[in-house]
Amino acid sequence: MKERLRETAKNFFISTVLIIAAMYVTGSLFAPDQTFGYEVMIYPLIYGFLACIPSFVMYTNKELSVRQVLIRNIIQLIIILAIVEAMVFRGHISEFTPQAVAVAVSVVVIYFGVLLIRYKMDQKTAQEMTDQLKAFQNKTN
Repeated sequence: MKERLRETAKNFFISTVLIIAAMYVTGSLFAPDQTFGYEVMIYPLIYGFLACIPSFVMYTNKELSVRQVLIRNIIQLIIILAIVEAMVFRGHISEFTPQAVAVAVSVVVIYFGVLLIRYKMDQKTAQEMTDQLKAFQNKTN
């Protein structure tokens, strides 16, 4: 469980940074003249937290096949989309269709961005472990 919390924390921080960037871009496109108070700074943290909830709900210790992982990722993405759209538009999506589409696209880009960044981080960790193992094997031979 400790490892799961560490992974979720990494996902949270990556998501939050990407959410801030997405909020800047979509805000600049749809409401460039609008100004906000400090209270808006909490929203990326809330959205980042909400985006991590599906990973806890769908957690398993069982080894999954590639197909199962893909299905699980699609389900997580759909859940995250539903949560974010519900939080942002509070049931009034039809009144803000262009913005809702932009938010949905942002969520998808952020989701895949997190997956890509985590993949690169995991790839780097695996390479470091491989290098350490090779060094250890060379010492023992």
